[in-house]
Amino acid sequence: MAPEPLKPAYAIWGEDRATIDRAVSRLIARVERDGGMPPERVAAEETPAADVVAACEALSFGGLRLVLVEGADAWKAADAAPLVKYLEAPNEGTCLAMVSAGPLTPALHGAVVELGGELRYGPDPKAKRGERVKWLVDHFRGEVARAGGSVSPALARTVVERVMVDSADARKAGLTAMDLAREAEKLAAYADGEPVSAEMIAAIVPAHPDAKVYELADAITSGNAPQVYDLLQDLATGDHPAPPIVMQVQLANRFRSLAQAQALGPNPSPDAVSAATGVKGYPARILAEQAQAMPPGAAQQALARIAALELDLRVSAQLDFRRSPGDGERLVLETAARDLLALARGTRPSPGDPGH
Repeated sequence: MAPEPLKPAYAIWGEDRATIDRAVSRLIARVERDGGMPPERVAAEETPAADVVAACEALSFGGLRLVLVEGADAWKAADAAPLVKYLEAPNEGTCLAMVSAGPLTPALHGAVVELGGELRYGPDPKAKRGERVKWLVDHFRGEVARAGGSVSPALARTVVERVMVDSADARKAGLTAMDLAREAEKLAAYADGEPVSAEMIAAIVPAHPDAKVYELADAITSGNAPQVYDLLQDLATGDHPAPPIVMQVQLANRFRSLAQAQALGPNPSPDAVSAATGVKGYPARILAEQAQAMPPGAAQQALARIAALELDLRVSAQLDFRRSPGDGERLVLETAARDLLALARGTRPSPGDPGH
C-alpha cells in the first residue's frame, strides 16, 4: 500500500516525549525517503513565527522541505498569528512540524487540526488526576513491553506512584512520562525475560522524595487550599513521608526562585527568568507565569515566612504541646502553609499568628 500523503503541517505534542521523538524520527525518515532534504530545525522561544513562515514559503530546489519547530507552545496568540494566516494556504513544497509538550494556541491548533495534522501523545491536559494516572500506567506498561518485558497493572501503578510529580510545570515538561520510559528500560533489562516483580521495583526504582513537596509548592502558588492540606496529610502519613524540615528546605528553594523571578519586574520573560535563576526550559516558563500571577513582592514575603518556619520547626513553643511525636511540627507546618496561601492570594496573615 502506498503511504498516506504527508500533511502540510503537523502538531506533534503531549507529555509522552519518548513517543513524540519516535514520531519525529519517522517523519524525518519519510521526508528523506521521498527525496526531501534534512530538516531545518528552529526553536520557537528564539524564532518569531514570521521567520518560520518565511522559511516555509521559500522556494526549494532540493525536494520537499521539512521545517521542524521545537517548543511551539511558547508562542502566544499574537506571536502565532502569521502562522495561522500561512496555514490558510500552505506551501505544497514544505512540511511544517511543530513539536511541544503543551498545546498550541487555540487558533494555531485549530488551523493544524483543519489540515488533519494533529498527533497527540499523552493524556488530555485537562484530565483529572485519576485519568492521568491511568494513562501513565498504560504508558509504562507499553514501554516495558517495547523493551521486551512485562508488568502487571497493579505493579505498573506502584511505579507510577513512586516517580510521579503531579505539578503544572512537571506536566508541561513531560517529566513523569520521560522518567517512566527510563524506568521501563531498566526494569525490563533487570527482569531478563521474567515478569517485573515488586522486589525488582523496590530494588531499582527510586522514589522521588521531593515529588510531593514539588506539588505542594505548586498548589500554594495557585492558592489551592484543599490540595495544599491534602498534600500535607499525605506527606505526614502516606507511604513515603517527608520530614518537615526537608519540606521547609525544598519550599525555600522553590520560593527563592520565584522571588528572583518577581524581582525582574512585571511580565518577566522565560529567558530572563532562566538567566536569573538557572532554571531551564518549561520550568522557567512556569516560574515566569507564577511570578506574574502572584501579587508583587509576595514571593519574597513567602520566602521570609519559610525562613521563619525553619526556626519554628526547631524551637517554637508549639512543639511543647504535641500529643504524640511530630504533632508540634505538623502544627507549625500547617500554620505556615496557611500564611503562604494568604500571601499567594494577596491577603496578609494575621500579625498574631505564629511565625510573625
